[in-house]
Amino acid sequence: MIDINTSLFLQLANFIILLIVLNIILFKPIMQIMQDREQGISSAFSDAKVAQERMQNLLDQYNGSLADAKQKATAAYSVLYQQGLDVQREMIAAQRSTSGELLEKARGEIAQASAAARGELKNEAERLSQEISAKLLGRAV
Repeated sequence: MIDINTSLFLQLANFIILLIVLNIILFKPIMQIMQDREQGISSAFSDAKVAQERMQNLLDQYNGSLADAKQKATAAYSVLYQQGLDVQREMIAAQRSTSGELLEKARGEIAQASAAARGELKNEAERLSQEISAKLLGRAV
């Protein structure tokens, strides 16, 4: 059986004093440390969230700049490519014109040479025919 005597009240008083002392020395500082830690963690999370949003904005700006640069590069490439094609066409047209002139000049020279050769062949044929006739007939024709 439990006896209720003065020792119970003394132990109860000791327990209450111990709780008060522990509350002042241990529990309040630990609670304060835990609150400070929780505030630190929460501020670190909010800072990280702000940094992440800032990083996302910078990444979006970078991607936008990159897309603009690609678009400008593609446009510049297209313009330069078209200019190159135009220069190429002009060069080909100039070469065709030059080659056409050279071809006409060569045809003219060939025609002149051919006419000269025909004239020479005609004269040579007449001379040979007169020689053959003279030899066959035995007299000059």
